[in-house]
Amino acid sequence: RNDQWYGTRAGMWVRLQHTETNQVLFFINHHGPLPLNSGGRCGGEATAFKLLQLIASQAHDGDVIVLVGDFNAGPNSQTLASLRSRMHALFTGASFGGVDH
Repeated sequence: RNDQWYGTRAGMWVRLQHTETNQVLFFINHHGPLPLNSGGRCGGEATAFKLLQLIASQAHDGDVIVLVGDFNAGPNSQTLASLRSRMHALFTGASFGGVDH
């Protein structure tokens, strides 16, 4: 839907290292495309693939990976199903049918 097109969506990420343990956290935040549960113009599977591709290209072996955001995708969406095939889901919010993860 053109009335809900706000441009391409990205994942903003950072790698943080604990000063005492040297453990690294790869933290990524994503604000997903609209309409809700659609995955945008490319679809939910492609949206998940691009996020996983970003993680694979920027995270290092041994990093703890945390992916969060307003995905604009509910818990039963293709986006979440695709992400769950590669990652553990730990939290889903209740607002707007559970679009925050």
